[in-house]
Amino acid sequence: MAETEELQQISMWFSEEGLSPDASSEAQLCFLWRSFQQTTSHLSAVSKDLEAHRSQHSAELAEVRKSLEQIRIFTEQKKELAQEIQDENDELREQLQLFMSHQDAQMSEVAKMLYNEGLTELIPSSPSEQVAYLLVERASLLGKSEDPDKLTVDGKPSNSVEAEALRVCQSSHKRAPRHLQSKWKKIFGFQKGPQSKHIISEEKRPLTGQDSSLEKECCRLERDLEEGSRRLAMAHNEIRRLTDQLESAHFTQRLYEPELESAQKEVEQLRYEVEKLKKYEMVELRKAKELNDRLDLEIRTLRNRVRSLDAEKRSLQQTVASLQGELRRDENSLQDQEDTEMLEIERLEPAKCGRIFTRDKPTGPTQQLMDKEKTPMDKGNLALILAKICSKESHLQHQRHLQEKRQVSHPDKSVIIQEDTTSKTENKEVQTDLCQENAQSKVCPNCQVECETLKKEICETLQCLDKQRSKYHNAREKHKERLRLAKQVFDDETKWRDERIKSLEHDLSLCSHSLAKEKEFVLCISLQNEKLLVEKRELLEELTEEEHKKNTKLTAALSKSRVDFLEMENKEMGHRIAHLSKHLERSLQTSQPLDLTEEPRKTSQHIPASLPEFTLRVMPSEESENQDLSDSIQATTAKQTDTTASSHRSTAELSYLNVTIMQRFSDLPNPP
Repeated sequence: MAETEELQQISMWFSEEGLSPDASSEAQLCFLWRSFQQTTSHLSAVSKDLEAHRSQHSAELAEVRKSLEQIRIFTEQKKELAQEIQDENDELREQLQLFMSHQDAQMSEVAKMLYNEGLTELIPSSPSEQVAYLLVERASLLGKSEDPDKLTVDGKPSNSVEAEALRVCQSSHKRAPRHLQSKWKKIFGFQKGPQSKHIISEEKRPLTGQDSSLEKECCRLERDLEEGSRRLAMAHNEIRRLTDQLESAHFTQRLYEPELESAQKEVEQLRYEVEKLKKYEMVELRKAKELNDRLDLEIRTLRNRVRSLDAEKRSLQQTVASLQGELRRDENSLQDQEDTEMLEIERLEPAKCGRIFTRDKPTGPTQQLMDKEKTPMDKGNLALILAKICSKESHLQHQRHLQEKRQVSHPDKSVIIQEDTTSKTENKEVQTDLCQENAQSKVCPNCQVECETLKKEICETLQCLDKQRSKYHNAREKHKERLRLAKQVFDDETKWRDERIKSLEHDLSLCSHSLAKEKEFVLCISLQNEKLLVEKRELLEELTEEEHKKNTKLTAALSKSRVDFLEMENKEMGHRIAHLSKHLERSLQTSQPLDLTEEPRKTSQHIPASLPEFTLRVMPSEESENQDLSDSIQATTAKQTDTTASSHRSTAELSYLNVTIMQRFSDLPNPP
């Protein structure tokens, strides 16, 4: 059933391909050979295309490897730069921590000194306020130290000068804000009580007790001066230390500014490189995806082609099997034809012998009688003889065939001996038969001629049969040789195709492996991009921290310059106060009589009342000039206070109020 179905499928395929089902086997083989050559040519073309695609894929993989190497080099450089920046940032952090620790230690030392001196309310204030307080106290102490010297030289008390300074401080204290009045009260409060007490004691005491009070006052002022000088030295040391720290901070900042700029440039360059790498990686990924899609399509086409080739292989195997079955059937039919021909020859031989005997009959009546008697016997004998001869010929041919097989297959000796014995027995039988025939021929001499003629005819027929057999065997051998060659070619082609299929499967496995590697590579690149983004964020945060530190250093530098400026202004203010006190003493000496007993009382009562009137008389004349000066100072202070912190505003306003007051007093005209 399977063979019939396969034969039907082959005939249908031949009909579909345009070959008639009644065509000969040679035409079918030629058609199969042409189809096989077409498939092999198509397969070779497909293999060439696959080789070209493989070479292109290898070139693209080489480019991808180069890009990976470049990315690896860039990442190593980035890591090195990031490590350097991290080390520099760590060093800067350590330096900043040391600076902050030193600053905290210094602030704690200043707080301890203030606590020991009883100035606990100045501890929460800023360093500039503390310095301003110390400078004002120093100026007051210097004024106190100058007053007893003047009193010993001129013989006049200095209570009027102290009262004037107190009046000036009170006037400036009124203009100052409320949250700063308590501090200025503390600065000048330790002088107010002793001055008032001293004035009251001078009113009550007589002239004889003035020397003792002056000595006491001088001793007290000396003690205050020593205390003020000590505090002033401490303040100067603190200011020097702070200035040294600020200078060191500025120096370190100047040292690290080019490094920070280079780090910023490197960060910008790294950002640019990261963006460039992202774009390049996106392009490479797009190319890899397109290549993968193209390879997938080629793999699908190759798989379809392999399936079609397998189907063609199965169909060719089926056609070969059907052709082999047809050959077997043809051989069987030829064998049947030979058998039928042999049977027909065996049937025709007795008829020929009968014709020969009838042809050679005598005409006489005696002969007719003899013939009548002998014909049945002779016919039977001749038939037997012919049958024996044919059997012997066939037996001899069979023996020859067996001998050929023995020579080819090399059987055992026992089989050869048995065949020899059988051949000997058969030869003996043939010899006995020949002897009997000779005896019969002697008995019937007339039949000898007929036998010879029959033998000749039989020999001719046998020769014809041999010729036909040889032709048949030659044709059969040629057909077998053709089939063997076709089968060998088919086997070679199938082996080559199987090897090709295996190689294609290996290529497919390699392609799938390469695709997996590319996917892993894409994942690695995405992870590296994420790491780069995280590092970028960290670097940006570090840059913001560095900028914040830089801003803090700038504010510290501005505060230092501000402190220096305030210190210079306070020094100028002290000089102006001293000059003002001298000017007031001269004016009092020229305007009042030299009454030693009544003058201290008058001056103590007159100066506090006359000083505001005198200032009010002088101020209108110089109002425009002082107003311009105060406007310019306020403009400069407004520009400077924009850059400084809000915590320093109170001290700045206070210092500038003092500066304006002192300038107004210094600009007063000298009395005639």
